Amino acid sequence: MWSAESVVVCALTLLGRTQAQFPAIQFVDKAPAYVSRLAQAYIQDPDARIVLVTSTSAFARARRAAFECSEVEAIREIAGVLAHEEWHVLHGADEEAAYDAQLTALLYVGADQNGALYHKIMQAKQAVTRRSSRAGVLASATSSVRVPPP
Repeated sequence: MWSAESVVVCALTLLGRTQAQFPAIQFVDKAPAYVSRLAQAYIQDPDARIVLVTSTSAFARARRAAFECSEVEAIREIAGVLAHEEWHVLHGADEEAAYDAQLTALLYVGADQNGALYHKIMQAKQAVTRRSSRAGVLASATSSVRVPPP
C-alpha cells in the first residue's frame, strides 16, 4: 500500500507542481463532525492548510494501486480536490469559483469532459450554486468547507 504522501506527490506531479509550490497539506482519516460527511478535503483556518481526508474512495484506490501513481482516475480526482482547496487558500470562500478551478484542473490532468468524474464535480458545483442562491450562504457538496480551528 502506498503512503498518503506518495499519493499526494502523484497528484501534484499530475498538476505539474511540487510540494514546495503548494500550500501545506495535513492528512486525516476522517473529517470532524462539523465538516460535511462527503468532504474529501477542507481548509483549516487560521493557517490555511489543506486537510485531506484519506479514507475517501479515490484515496483508497490510489493507495491500493499495484504501481505507484498507476490508478490514474483516482489521482486525477485527488488532483482536482487539491486544486479546489488551493483556490480557497489563495482566494477565499467562493465555492463556485473553487469548483471552476477544480473543473479546469481536471481537464488539465486529462479527465474526460464527458466522463463520470467531470460530471460528478459539475453536479456538486450546481448543487452548491443552487443551495447558495436559495440560502444566501456558501456551502460545499463534496470537496471543501472552511472551518474554524478546533
